[in-house]
Amino acid sequence: MPRPVCLAVLSLCCLVVVGGAFARGPVFVVVPTGAGATGSLRQAILDRIGEERRALGAARLRQSRDARLLRRTRAATVQAADPFPSEDQSVRLVSVLAADKRREGRLRRQLQGLELALRPVAPPVGLGSAPATTVGAYAVTIAERYLGVRYLWGGNNPDEGFDCSGFVQFVYAQLGIQLPHYAASQYSVTAHVDAAELEPGDLLFFEPRADGPGHVGIYVGGGVFVEAPHTGDVVKLESVAAEANLVGYVGAARPAVATAP
Repeated sequence: MPRPVCLAVLSLCCLVVVGGAFARGPVFVVVPTGAGATGSLRQAILDRIGEERRALGAARLRQSRDARLLRRTRAATVQAADPFPSEDQSVRLVSVLAADKRREGRLRRQLQGLELALRPVAPPVGLGSAPATTVGAYAVTIAERYLGVRYLWGGNNPDEGFDCSGFVQFVYAQLGIQLPHYAASQYSVTAHVDAAELEPGDLLFFEPRADGPGHVGIYVGGGVFVEAPHTGDVVKLESVAAEANLVGYVGAARPAVATAP
């Protein structure tokens, strides 16, 4: 077997062995509302940041090695009397390199999330009397920090997971607005707004049922909202139109002017 092909096979075997070390899901840290991470919590976050930076460095090094191996394998393909085995290796290495890049991107996002945990959103003094649009903008800023947190039925915190209404409840609680943990109840205690007047931070309700909507998310703008959709998925951005076509649209509300639940 040509030496470049042997190297390719060896590299692929190594990736199978060590790949599991980088199969971890996103890491999120709960930071007390309105306060910086302090004491043991801050140290735990700093320790994890160190781990993620080392993992990111290793991922980048592996990506560089695989890129060099791919170049050598392609060069061997040109020189080989029978190029097909080397071509097969090249195809597999292209797939491995793409996986390397995805792994690096995931680690980079995890690191950014941990660093954000050290700088939690600090709403300005007097936010309670600020315009609803300002409160909504802060809600979107907070909500987007938790993209990638897994769905958990009944969940209302990023350590364990969120369901749709638990996610909304958690985001707005950080702005001093208390909402119940149930989509239909949230719809009943918030001020409804017309779809033509949507602002970032407004709640969008879907899935009409006899007792009220069964699903809720937070409007981001541009026809997009952020939601905790269902078991097996994660907090993510979704098209409002696509969701409405899938499960049906109920209405919108502005929790910045909610009544007490």
